[in-house]
Amino acid sequence: MPTRIKYPGNHLKNILRPPFFIFFLAISMTSTAQRRALTYDVIRNGNKVGSIYFSETSSGKTDSLRLETTIRTKLISTFVVTAKEHAVFNNGILSESAIYRQLNGKEKANKKHRSDNGKYVISGGKNSDGIKIYPITYNMLSLYSKEPLDIRKVYSDNFESLLDIEKTEDHKYKIALPDNSHNFYIYKEGVLSQVEVHHSLYSAKFVLVNK
Repeated sequence: MPTRIKYPGNHLKNILRPPFFIFFLAISMTSTAQRRALTYDVIRNGNKVGSIYFSETSSGKTDSLRLETTIRTKLISTFVVTAKEHAVFNNGILSESAIYRQLNGKEKANKKHRSDNGKYVISGGKNSDGIKIYPITYNMLSLYSKEPLDIRKVYSDNFESLLDIEKTEDHKYKIALPDNSHNFYIYKEGVLSQVEVHHSLYSAKFVLVNK
């Protein structure tokens, strides 16, 4: 007869006790989350002047988007731009977002959006009492997440307003900004592959280098 293995009577209890239970629960929760990351080179006058890192984490009905930018270039003088942005969507609706930007070490923007009873409260912005645009389901960070195939408006957290999305050709879209600049967003196989930035003082490209 095969030998029957006997376990101590408290073996099951030990497994269900912390830290074992917490460890297995953490593994289970981590396995359900999905994450992807995209890296872009910032190109100006044929030279790389910076990098952009975008990441998206999806867990259940929550999507978290993050963008980090570092640019060092020269117009009249050298300037260094660093920026961090993030947005959280629950059930497809923006629940919170933040923008932080520095120019040569000095703070240029520090703005947060938070949903509250059918409106968005903005701290650090011109509409600190809130805006009536609700719900927001697609903002500027979303452009890095998915192509706006059937989407005609995008919310700009920076300008606190909805902007038109103009399709100029297949998988290419133009967005005119309130400061008289405009960007083109180009997609390949559903992934944002390039951004063309056209400003009155400069032009640049963000080119996807990995996905």
